[in-house]
Amino acid sequence: MTNTALQTIATKALPALSGEQVTYNAAKNVFLSQGYTSAAGNMYYKAIRLSNRLVVYYDLGQGYAHTFLNGIKLFCFDGQKAQLIAQKYWGGCDYRIFNEQFAKEQSILMLSSFLSGQLKTQGAHVSNQEIVSYAYNMIEETHQKQLA
Repeated sequence: MTNTALQTIATKALPALSGEQVTYNAAKNVFLSQGYTSAAGNMYYKAIRLSNRLVVYYDLGQGYAHTFLNGIKLFCFDGQKAQLIAQKYWGGCDYRIFNEQFAKEQSILMLSSFLSGQLKTQGAHVSNQEIVSYAYNMIEETHQKQLA
């Protein structure tokens, strides 16, 4: 996918979803929302990865000692707009310290579950291994370096 195509997707999909401006962090290969600071002094923002088919939002919180993963949202992109297909939240006593590998694994599980449900509604039978492999590849696409 060309940089122009990616920028078009980002322009169409990301502001419409977040209501915020986003910037691209090339070092981390991720789009970041501006975020806000809570009364307790914690920073909350979104880290966003995307491909031409999928948008993955990590809802993050930056505390005094750790970055926390508060949730993940997956959106599919049909070329015109993004649609929420899965979401998972942690918080309170069930918080997660952010770990890129854990977030990626959770995204794969969420996408696999969505795809399994779609296959069932269509009466299709595909092995769980094939579904997970396909979901893995789709999530991997969002981790590929998109912009220079």
